[in-house]
Amino acid sequence: MTKTSLLAAALVSGLVLSAGSALAQNCSSFKTCKEAVASYKNGNSKLDRDHDGIPCESICGSNGEYM
Repeated sequence: MTKTSLLAAALVSGLVLSAGSALAQNCSSFKTCKEAVASYKNGNSKLDRDHDGIPCESICGSNGEYM
C-alpha cells in the first residue's frame, strides 16, 4: 500500500468509529444513561431540555437517579 492509501484507510476508519456518537443527536439515540451523559458532557446541550443538569430524563431518571 502507498502512503496515501494508508492515510485514506485510517481516515475512513476514524470516521466509521466516530459515526455512532456523531449520529446520536437525541435521547432516543442512546441505549444507556452513560452514553447520554457522555454526549451531554461533550456539548450536546439539547439533551437537557429543562436545563436542570440531567440529560435524557427518560433514560437517566427525572432526578438523575441512574446517572
